[in-house]
Amino acid sequence: MNQTSDNRDSLSFKIALLSSTFLITGASATSALLPSLRQAFPSVSKATLQSFFSITALPQFIALIAAAFLATKIGKRNVILFGALLWTISGLLPMVLNNFPIILASRVFLGLSLGLIQPIGTSMIADLYTGEVRNTLMGIQSAVIGISGTVLTFAIGLLITINWRSAFLIYLLGLVVFVLTLHFLPKKLAGEGENQRIDNSENSSNGTSRHLGKDVIVWVLLTFFFNLGQGGVNIDFNLAVVEEHIATATGAANMMVAYSVLGLITGLLFGFYIKFAKRFGGIIAAVLFFMGNLIIATTHGVVVYYIAMMLTGAGFGLFMPYMFAAVNKHTTAANSAYATSATTAAASLANFIAPYVYSFLANVFGNNTSQFAFNFASAFSLILVLGLIYEYFTDTKKQKSILKGTD
Repeated sequence: MNQTSDNRDSLSFKIALLSSTFLITGASATSALLPSLRQAFPSVSKATLQSFFSITALPQFIALIAAAFLATKIGKRNVILFGALLWTISGLLPMVLNNFPIILASRVFLGLSLGLIQPIGTSMIADLYTGEVRNTLMGIQSAVIGISGTVLTFAIGLLITINWRSAFLIYLLGLVVFVLTLHFLPKKLAGEGENQRIDNSENSSNGTSRHLGKDVIVWVLLTFFFNLGQGGVNIDFNLAVVEEHIATATGAANMMVAYSVLGLITGLLFGFYIKFAKRFGGIIAAVLFFMGNLIIATTHGVVVYYIAMMLTGAGFGLFMPYMFAAVNKHTTAANSAYATSATTAAASLANFIAPYVYSFLANVFGNNTSQFAFNFASAFSLILVLGLIYEYFTDTKKQKSILKGTD
């Protein structure tokens, strides 16, 4: 392919462009491995074991910030190529490693690869497409994230029936992304960045302040508590299922598939949902999320756990797009990137510290079981619900003041 041209309207080009999105859930899907890792490394503390999942969050955020700078130096395609290769190598390393701290070190590099991959695919869509095509591809990209979580989680559930090391074979998928990107995407995309520059110039008159207002700060805090509440599902659910003898590790992985599927479906239907839920959309999503966590904390059984995972999955799928829409509602063209970075930072920080927060609370209450941890997840989810109710009434009061001022 010519290195200075592209065929952006072709199906192969779009598949290659979207393929890197499939790698984004490469860390979260491996939460299904925690019960197997616990058996393989019995001397490792629970908090350290759980950091296998969460340790990717901080390096991912650092790399996310660096990705844009790196793209200006070596090009966006090369960032994806490097990220996909790093994703594959760091993901496969635990297959041959026997030292758990070194395995954790490999996960740090996996986090870096995710941070490089995640923003570039989205920015390339924004650079290369406009209007309905751009919106369609953005929607497909969101769906791909949900599908990848389902597929990778299901694949891990099958592979761990062989042995826990075999589950890391999923990271061979990075080579597929590498080949697609190398073969179908040109080294330099014609027109890359043009649409983005036009958009920025058009919006520059909407506001010049980079200061984040009170409303954005509130949403940063809400995002933080949402991701702390998410720690129950991400870190403790698979362990709880096995510890309580509800199902095997494979059964727990299948329940996680139900969670991913509901997140995918509700995410795709978000546009229809918000037409009916309107300003109650965030509260309803948070209540579903809270109910799912509470059911896991207070009940036992395969059926009720499936129901709980469907509720939490639906809550997750509805809350995430609502949160991003709400944050951007309170920003200008000058500070929207800063607001997005702030909410992403809050999410990454919460994901990173969640195992240690849960471990600390478990010691305080003298109960270290994984099911009991869902009491903490329920508490964080309840804080989210109350915060959203506060935000609703604050926003309502503000709108009434504006209307009164225009009378």
